[in-house]
Amino acid sequence: SFLAIAPLSPVFLTDILATAQTPPVWYNCRTRERFTPAKRVWCNRWQTLQNVTLIVPTTLDPNAEWTTVTLTDGRYQRADGRFFVELANERNWLTFGDLNEDSKQDAALIFGVALDPDGRAIATYLTAVMDIDGAAQAVTPIRLGERIRLNGPITIAEQRVKVPFLTMTEVIDRAYQLETRLIEAP
Repeated sequence: SFLAIAPLSPVFLTDILATAQTPPVWYNCRTRERFTPAKRVWCNRWQTLQNVTLIVPTTLDPNAEWTTVTLTDGRYQRADGRFFVELANERNWLTFGDLNEDSKQDAALIFGVALDPDGRAIATYLTAVMDIDGAAQAVTPIRLGERIRLNGPITIAEQRVKVPFLTMTEVIDRAYQLETRLIEAP
């Protein structure tokens, strides 16, 4: 086996596990505490996402048409009360990183679209917002499913968004890359 050829010391393995299990940065931006410079930058990006313009489907059909909506405090509700969009504003459901190798911070985030106020008809989408510190331009999202569960945080690494899904029987790690929109990576 590989381990027989190249044995690894327990200290080295501990270092690998500690690095791999380090949770992504997450701040509570609604506290009144003094912000560190790192928290201020992170919370400015988070605040941009709360009021960003997203591309969203007009229905939950697989071949839906797309429209844009502008969120207010992470939510959008059409005037007739029959169409809702909401960010999953929780730890693990959004992340920041460089998706297109332009040295600018982008965001990957998950949002839900519901056709009724009770959330009986809902779909979950993954999108990217490019240049979060500048123009903040959303791309067309990809549908992840109806009500999904995560097994850990979504991450951006190697110009891909990695999403660890959790089903009743297995963990499925999927990666998405940016073309003109997000697509599942091979």
